[in-house]
Amino acid sequence: MTELHRWCLLGQASDGYSGAEARSLLVRRLDWGTQETLFEDGRGRLLSVVTNGERARVALMDGAGGPGEHLVDPRGEGVSGGYLSSSGRVDTHSDRETVPFPLACTAVEHFIEHDAWPHDVMVAQASE
Repeated sequence: MTELHRWCLLGQASDGYSGAEARSLLVRRLDWGTQETLFEDGRGRLLSVVTNGERARVALMDGAGGPGEHLVDPRGEGVSGGYLSSSGRVDTHSDRETVPFPLACTAVEHFIEHDAWPHDVMVAQASE
């Protein structure tokens, strides 16, 4: 991992997480009841994962409130609720705007290791 690829938890100084460590952290945080995880890198980018336990909204942003992108599931049907953010807000998202939680973990691992999404995920420009 180069300096630019180091991803840490938002606001916490650390040596950063490898992709496998980040993946494991997402699972552990869900086990602990923490549904939102925010990573930041040395360039000010934010990687957000918010899950309801089944699906996850994964977004990459160029800084807080900046433009970005998120993973999508073109085969997703319906909506899912229960996405609890650290602010206490509970959101509902279209299943097309989220991905299964295991896929989210795999995609985050790959992104942290390669600074690119894996080829088997689809990405859309963030609308928020």
